[in-house]
Order: sequence, then structure tokens, then C-alpha cells
Amino acid sequence: MPQKDSNLSAVFGSMFHALPGLYLVLTPDLVIQHATDAFLETTLSSRENIIGRYFFDVFPNNPSTPQVDSANLFKQSLQFVLEHRQEHHMAILRYDIPRPQGGFEERYWSPVNRPILDTAGNMRYILHEAKDITAQVLSEQEQLHHQERLYMLTDALHAVSWEYDMANNRISWGKGLQEVFGYLPEDMGPGGESWHSRVHPDDYPRVEQGIQQATANGDKVWSSEYRFLKADGTYAHVLDQGFIVYDANGQPARTIGSIIDLSLSKSSEQSLKESDARFWHLLEVLPHMAWMADSKGRLTYFNSNWYDYTGMRPGQVDGWINVVHPEDSAQLLAAWQEATQSGQVFESEYRIRNHSTGEYRWFLERGVPMYDAQRNIQAWIGSYADIEEQKNAYNQVLRKDQYLEKVLNASPAHLCLLEGPDYVCRYITPGFHRVYGNRQYLGKPARAIWPEYTGTKFWKRLDEVYHHLRIVSIDAYEIAYDRHKAGQKDVAYLNFKYQPLLDDEGKAEGVLISAIEVTELVELKKQLTELQNKISS
Repeated sequence: MPQKDSNLSAVFGSMFHALPGLYLVLTPDLVIQHATDAFLETTLSSRENIIGRYFFDVFPNNPSTPQVDSANLFKQSLQFVLEHRQEHHMAILRYDIPRPQGGFEERYWSPVNRPILDTAGNMRYILHEAKDITAQVLSEQEQLHHQERLYMLTDALHAVSWEYDMANNRISWGKGLQEVFGYLPEDMGPGGESWHSRVHPDDYPRVEQGIQQATANGDKVWSSEYRFLKADGTYAHVLDQGFIVYDANGQPARTIGSIIDLSLSKSSEQSLKESDARFWHLLEVLPHMAWMADSKGRLTYFNSNWYDYTGMRPGQVDGWINVVHPEDSAQLLAAWQEATQSGQVFESEYRIRNHSTGEYRWFLERGVPMYDAQRNIQAWIGSYADIEEQKNAYNQVLRKDQYLEKVLNASPAHLCLLEGPDYVCRYITPGFHRVYGNRQYLGKPARAIWPEYTGTKFWKRLDEVYHHLRIVSIDAYEIAYDRHKAGQKDVAYLNFKYQPLLDDEGKAEGVLISAIEVTELVELKKQLTELQNKISS
């Protein structure tokens, strides 16, 4: 194996290692001679494992992506430098790096390879400079994925795609604009005002506030429902959804989105309301908050109790997530999406803000799907039950349990609860760690926790307690004891007690093992015995 050039080491030394860039020095035989600390950190490698080794032995191709021949592309760049003695800038190169624990990590680079010549013009080394652009490439791929997905959705949903360049105030419209809204692209105008002027004046302040709030929070997705002016002078009820792209400084740069015409859906909703007035009256007179959603899970209706409690404008259905506690909103949206996709009954507990007091109260929401004659989901209907008092009662019990656990952990008695005939550990206090070390206890059967007791009386003792409901005590049992949890064990003496835990019918549920240290007492007895022996002699 080629070895490191000692002359080069003397030249570079620690100064080269400390350079802020990602640099490698290679011999003409492509053996690694030097690497900066930044290169080692970025490539998850160490100096002792790469210096003096052939580059492609250290950084092979990722076998999981045989279609990407990164090593060959990089070798071509190095061969160009060797043959032409000129630097070579490579295009964006995917070159995954091996992880120390196994496998590869996806990485993208912007590499430059430069020749290092001696005074006679002979090739001495190749200086490789790399820039890790993985985050940038993955971000662009994500943006492209969202854009492609939006275009697919617009085709499938009879919608209009759009893209807005915020920095230059330029908006472009995709296909479907004329079919859905009756406009040609040149009718719209190039700037954002072409959209602003067509949003219904009563809806625009709310929509604009939603956009500002989304960008202020750094949200990636924004959506809103509003009325949009069509070429024939009528307004269409639309759902507008956009994916927000941010620049390197975290500022919104552009938005890619699609507008879906909901007019037919809105007409259907109105027809449904008019066709069964008694049903809607029932929802209004319910003592609880209630709601309805369409087959896709989009909220279409709240009863008056919802608006009275939340303070939302009557008739408003979008923006309801804003009255949910911020800590609960992400989990709620994920659960609701899962329910609408699976068609299963939806249940969730979360907090909703009371606009009068500003306080949050816990509610249990339950939603069920409504089917048509063909068993297709036609709509969803749901209601809320106030469970604030139940939650408070539960939290009080939980606090008591936590307090009890603190008391038990602080007790001088070490406790271990084994459940069932397999003696599965359900509870253990820290004292047992001082005796047996940091093993996996909870959820493990006793035979997996203490394999060293195989063939001893330990198992017979447990069976006697569990099956025959007997209490077994062992006094002054000598054991190695890590008193300070520092890895240093001393001789200690503990009194062990094994007793059955019984259910309401008097049958065994498990075994409770308790241990109390009596080392001082044992030592004191030894000293008294020695003293008595001396006196008698």
C-alpha cells in the first residue's frame, strides 16, 4: 500500500488541515496524501483511515444505485487534469459517501480538480476541492416534485396551475385557464395584480391575511377558498393551494400552485341543504358543536355553536385549524387525513380556543362517514364533546402516579415488579441498576434480563412465590454493588423479599421483589462478634 509523502507532510502540516474548505491532495497515482479537517468531517471519514490509500478504495460507488457511476465520472475528471495539466470543473455530481456504521449516505457535490506542478512543470499532485450542495439539490428536487404533482392534480381535477415570482412580480398561468375561467394568458396580465383584481372584494382581505401568516410562519403550503371572477362576469367558488419556495435567507421567493373550481360542489352542497331542511335544523339545535365535510374531508359546514364558541365569522369554514391549540394541530391534521383516506370512523382529543376567554378546553371530536347507495362515501358528519373535566381528573391521577413513582424512586428499598408466569418486568427502581447494571428491564422476561441465573435456585424461588403464593425472604445476601453508579462495585449486603401480587379474586398477578441494603448492620455485627471474641479470649 502506498505511504504518505513525508516531504508533503512537512510542507502542509496543521495549517493545511485547518483550512475551512473541503480539500484533498492526491498523487498522480490517485493516492490520498492529505485532507482538511472540514473534508473529513463532511465525508464522515478519519485521517488514519484514508491517508495513503487509493481514492476509489476509500470512496467506491454506492452498490444500491448501480445506474449512477460516480467513481467513473470522477476518474475521468482526474485523468483530464493529468493529461492536460489544466484544472477541471465538474457538473453537479452525485457521489454517495460510505457511513462508518455501514451503508451509504446520499450526497451531491460541485467538484474542482486542479494540477500542482513543480518548478520544472512536472505533475506532482492533484488538488481536489469539493463543495457539498446536497441540501440545495434535495430542496430543488422537492420543489420539482411538488410542481410535477401540482401539474398532475390540475389535469386530473380540471384545475388551473400557476407560478408566481415574488421578487419580480411575475405570474404565469398553465393550461386550463381558458377552459375553466374563460381567459387567455394574455388577458390576465403579467403581474400579481392580475390575480388580486379578480378575487372577490369581500374575500380578498381574508385571503391576503392567510398568505402573509403562512409566509411569516415559514409554512411550505398555503391554501384558501374564495370567489374568483370569470371572463363571463360571474364568480366561481375556488380552492387555491400553493407550495411556497424560500430563498437561502429564508425569504419567500416564489409560489407554485393550482386553482380548483368548486362551483359544482358548492351547488351540490346548497342543494343538499335545501333538500333536507329538517336534517340541517337538527344540526343547528344540537347542544354540541357539529360539522360536515365532503367526501374528500374538506369542511363545508359548522353549526352555530361552533361559531359562538370559536368566534369565527358565521359561514366561514376555512381557517378552522387556527382555533386549535398549536401543539395539537399537526397531529390532528395527520389523523384526519388518515381517516378520510381509510374511510374509518374518526376520533381525536385536542384543545380548542374559547374566543371569549382566550382559554383552551379539551374536546373529543368524533366523525363518521355517510354513504350513498353504492357504499361510496358521500360526506362526513361529526360533533364535539367537552371533556375538559375528564381530562383534569385524569391529569390529577397521572400527577399522583408520577408523585408515587418519585416517592418509590427515593425510597431506600429497591423494587422490581415481575408480571405473569413469564415474569415480565413492568416496573423497576434505579437501585437495581446498581446491582445488575444498565440492562434492558422493562417489557423483558426475567430469563432474558438475568441469563446468568440459569440453573440456579432463583427460578424455583419465583415459581414458589407465584404459584404457591408464599413469601420468601433472604437476609444479608452478599452481592457486588455499584453504589455510586461509577462502574466501581463494592461488596454489599441486601435483605431480599419476594412476595406475590394478588388480583381482586386472590389470584397471583405477579411477583414483587424488594431489596434493602443492610451493609452497615452486617459490618456492625461482624465488629461486635470480633469484639466479643477478643473479650472471651
